[in-house]
Amino acid sequence: MLETSEALMVRDDIFTTVNDLFGITIHDYAQIEQGYLNRKWKLTTDIGSLFVKQYNKTRYPEQSVHGLEVSLAHQARLHQQGVPVPELFAHQGRHVLRTPSQERFVLMRMCEGHIIKPGMASTDQMHSLGQAVGKMHHLLNSKGVPQPLHWDIRSKEELYLLWEQRWLHANAMQCGRTIAALEVQRIILEDTDTGIFAECERGWGHWDLFTDNLLFRPGSVGAILDFDRLNYVYPEFDISRPILSCALDGRQLRIGQVQTFVQGYRERMPLTAEKLVRSIQLTWWKEAEWVAVEREHDSIPLKRFREENIWVADHWDHLRDMLAGI
Repeated sequence: MLETSEALMVRDDIFTTVNDLFGITIHDYAQIEQGYLNRKWKLTTDIGSLFVKQYNKTRYPEQSVHGLEVSLAHQARLHQQGVPVPELFAHQGRHVLRTPSQERFVLMRMCEGHIIKPGMASTDQMHSLGQAVGKMHHLLNSKGVPQPLHWDIRSKEELYLLWEQRWLHANAMQCGRTIAALEVQRIILEDTDTGIFAECERGWGHWDLFTDNLLFRPGSVGAILDFDRLNYVYPEFDISRPILSCALDGRQLRIGQVQTFVQGYRERMPLTAEKLVRSIQLTWWKEAEWVAVEREHDSIPLKRFREENIWVADHWDHLRDMLAGI
């Protein structure tokens, strides 16, 4: 992708600041074409491979910087305590770094591993991931002070209003597959009370654990990436989201992979079969609004999340039986 003159100025501003703040010499770089709005680069330097991400001012206005600092401070502590996350660079106690022209960016060491295709994690990789997520939850929440929830569960009424808008649009577009999926959603909404989520535990969670934010080695997790969305929510999202992303292959949930993830997680944190089912239903409830007629610029992850949501809906009444022995 050709860079505009503005993009080149931003890049040079950030690279110069990396050298000014840390004395790091950049020998080479490659732009990473992934993510939304934020520019990212892999750097080859005199101290090894580094990763830098600019925080776009539209996506991350100035008032969001404090929240980013909180999230990145958690990441830094997790790294210090042995969780496989990237090591961050800080200046004057801050991880959100700034250039003289006030471009905001983050700098960290590159981690070993590669991004896998959705649904294709091995049992060893899932066991290792479960261990890492369990340890992360334990460290984030073992001494935590209760906070206001960053996101709360939508009421049935609110979700139904959103459903109706998507239903009308799907019918107007004559999209039979979406209409069928939304009909299944309607039945679940009618038959389900949000009281099923009353026992959901509140705490700090990554809140974005899908394959794009995970690096794997051949038999283990290499790193958990992108802590920008870490917040005080329902940590159960961090159970179901990686399971759906890493173990749902097409229309088949790979139970062996689910089982090894759960085994790894239980080495650090308790996880009953009931909580496992509830976590999947919670993610479905949050992401149900993404089941809609596909649009031209829908991202690849959004399309995948949509398929996962449809799968959960189709198996809603059988999840307990499916996962009872885990």
